[in-house]
Amino acid sequence: MLLQDQANFHHCLRSKPYMTLVPMPESIGHKGENTLSQIGFTRQLVSMGHQACGALELWNYPSWLRDLVAQDVDGKDRPDHVDLAALEIYRDRERKVARYNQFRRALLLIPISKWEDLTEDKNAIEVLKDVYGDDVEELDLMVGLMAEKKIKGFAISETAFIVFLLMATRRLEADRFFTSDFNEETYTKKGFEWVNTTESLKDVLDRHYPEIPKKWINSTSAFSVWDSPPNAPNPIPLYLRFPTS
Repeated sequence: MLLQDQANFHHCLRSKPYMTLVPMPESIGHKGENTLSQIGFTRQLVSMGHQACGALELWNYPSWLRDLVAQDVDGKDRPDHVDLAALEIYRDRERKVARYNQFRRALLLIPISKWEDLTEDKNAIEVLKDVYGDDVEELDLMVGLMAEKKIKGFAISETAFIVFLLMATRRLEADRFFTSDFNEETYTKKGFEWVNTTESLKDVLDRHYPEIPKKWINSTSAFSVWDSPPNAPNPIPLYLRFPTS
């Protein structure tokens, strides 16, 4: 859902005019290799940095992924097209992934008892009732995560946020490269210096493509749209700030 149906590729020597409009199917597979090699990696970075990703919500699945032409390893198109959205639901059910309410209970969160607990979108509620009836226990996890109302000021819902909080620290605790092997012997002296001095994606870009942050990134974070205004300086540490919204 973060992907769009097409991408604007900008010219790196000019401020705004885009170079060409490329439908996403033309940027994948063997055909995509040729397309992206002509555009060049720097132009790809700059172009993607100036485009917002799609919101994680219902009815926002990229159309081209609903009719995807899969390829064999030799680049030959397969005869059957793939509806990736439907395939994701099928995979979850076949693999016995917990349904939405069951998943929330496992996280010690309050399950929903009616569709209105999930979302305030009346149109979404009508569609959910049409698909699942009144049995909220049947709601698929992926559908529930997309339909769930967002935390104010955040792009994700409560359920997804809890998973993020749990996994963000767990990924570090369970990774030997951040625990027992967090040393110069593993990373090399230069690599260990990079690990300890890199704070953000902007730092990574500045190290490998120094001309890009200087010329193109106006935003505070490289994960924001690059031409968005930077955040005002705030001397108070993030964990000591009171919510403003």
